[in-house]
Amino acid sequence: MPKEEREAIEHKDEIFGFMLQSHISKKNLKRLRILRDGGDKNIVELAEIVLRVAAVKAYEKKRMKFLAPKHPELLRMLRETGLDIAHHW
Repeated sequence: MPKEEREAIEHKDEIFGFMLQSHISKKNLKRLRILRDGGDKNIVELAEIVLRVAAVKAYEKKRMKFLAPKHPELLRMLRETGLDIAHHW
């Protein structure tokens, strides 16, 4: 597998992992900004979505229930990208 494909898979896994954590930390945010500023369009999109989630609800507890009424567009983006699956409902 080419290096770029392998890195894209690793970055995607890393981003999904941030959604599984109980808290998206400042260190995670820094890493997400680095990934967002990268070149792969899919990784940039995923990183941007998780950054937006962290801006409104960094802690996992009841995150999806919080987003549903207050940020339905963000919840829709999570569902479209599959990032909602990485979350504990």
